[in-house]
Amino acid sequence: MTLPFAQTRSNSSIARIGSTHGYRLDGDLAHLNAEVVCDEAALSDLEWALQLWANDSIKIAELPIGLLLPNGSGLICISGSTTLLPPAGNGEYSLSLALVSATTGDFDTLEDSAAFVQTVSFVQPRVRGEVTCEFSGDEICLKLNAIENPRATDNISGTLALEVWSLDAPYTGGLWSGQPLASVVLGSLNGQSEWADCSFITHAAPLPAEGYLTLMLREWTPAGYVTRDFRALSECVAEPVAAPAAEEAAKPAGKTKKGAAKAKKAPAEGKAAKVKPAAKTAEAAPAKPVAAKSAAVSVNQASAAELTTVKGLSASLAKAIIAGRPYATLDELTQAKGMGPKLLAKVLGDLTV
Repeated sequence: MTLPFAQTRSNSSIARIGSTHGYRLDGDLAHLNAEVVCDEAALSDLEWALQLWANDSIKIAELPIGLLLPNGSGLICISGSTTLLPPAGNGEYSLSLALVSATTGDFDTLEDSAAFVQTVSFVQPRVRGEVTCEFSGDEICLKLNAIENPRATDNISGTLALEVWSLDAPYTGGLWSGQPLASVVLGSLNGQSEWADCSFITHAAPLPAEGYLTLMLREWTPAGYVTRDFRALSECVAEPVAAPAAEEAAKPAGKTKKGAAKAKKAPAEGKAAKVKPAAKTAEAAPAKPVAAKSAAVSVNQASAAELTTVKGLSASLAKAIIAGRPYATLDELTQAKGMGPKLLAKVLGDLTV
């Protein structure tokens, strides 16, 4: 087994996973357990953790253990619960349990692993059918056939949001890096329900010169926003977009008008087209002059004055953001006093780490 964030110990491992080990998934929690067979004399002061991986490429849970305390038997039983972050998208996954140790502050050494034979799939909110997007000036129009919650009837989703990102690499369902371009907060969706024929128009940051344009369906959980599904998007068409009627814009599942342009099928996952800025022709220009938008503001580097240029960020909130630096992702901004999930979704397109 080869994991991207851990290297196998060059000499014989200090500890290995015993014959009794397993996992149990319960909503947003993963319960992990394992017997650890170890050389107690060699345990030293290493920190340990159990990790659960999907397809040996996406870490979906990590249970820090701390020190393994010798008990004279050479067999230590560990178990516990931790946050589950399943891969985005739909499909079957092979899971494996990894025992890792920390030598430099990170769990960078793989001691042992155990693969599970039975594959699993994760039931989570998802996008269904065709997806298209069109940029016009500083706006984006998103059209989706449907957004559904396939969970049980009584399992209402957390607050759902659509986010458009320009990523540094094609997205495969795990961690990512890139630039946020636009977001729309949708609300909660009952289990076994869907929003059909969705159409949204919202503010968008300027398209970067390069990147992989990706739509993400995100859900608010106790761990913050988590990506549930995604679509790689084809190159966008920069054409004027007619604003929907006020009552249609207020609905998360507004009906598309008759005669509207037919949606083009998005490319398969993992084959996102690189983003290219649309040609600035007279035909592509919006009907009215649009003021040029400044680049996204860095939450890790901007001054308080620069942060308050983002609509929705007050002076006190800017100070709270600065006090909480650094941020690894924009989702961590909810830790700043005064920043809730709805406000974060509103300003997401104007911020970057």
